[in-house]
Amino acid sequence: MWGKIVCLCTGVMGVCCTALLVAVVARKLEFNKAEKHVHNFMMDIHYAKEVEWGLLCTFRLFCSPRRTPQLRPLPPPRFRQVRLKHRKLREQVNSMVDISKMHMILCDLQLGLSSSHRALEKRIDALAGKLDVLTELLGTALGPQQLPEASQEAT
Repeated sequence: MWGKIVCLCTGVMGVCCTALLVAVVARKLEFNKAEKHVHNFMMDIHYAKEVEWGLLCTFRLFCSPRRTPQLRPLPPPRFRQVRLKHRKLREQVNSMVDISKMHMILCDLQLGLSSSHRALEKRIDALAGKLDVLTELLGTALGPQQLPEASQEAT
């Protein structure tokens, strides 16, 4: 009986520890915003050079009178793959910029809402203070008489 319980607890603890370890490692391997921009910039340069080199080799191969074996043009399927990767990278960079713009807009909106909320709270506090002063003045002006609201409730 106790052996089964110990085995079950050990298994559950192992699964939890493994999940926690995977989450921590994945978080550490994830790029931050600056690293993403640098990585995308470097990949953009790499793909642009690869496309440029493939076009240059193809041009030299077809335009030169003698065929040189060291110039290898990119085959059309590979050339299409490189262009597609480059296009996907540009779309990813554009979406990152759009997300950062949206984040800035939301931060500005939140700042405006919080400042207007604080101003509204100040106005409500000021009105509450004025209402307290008004009830004190009304109480002193009526003196021993009852307030009109209390007399209406009594009838």
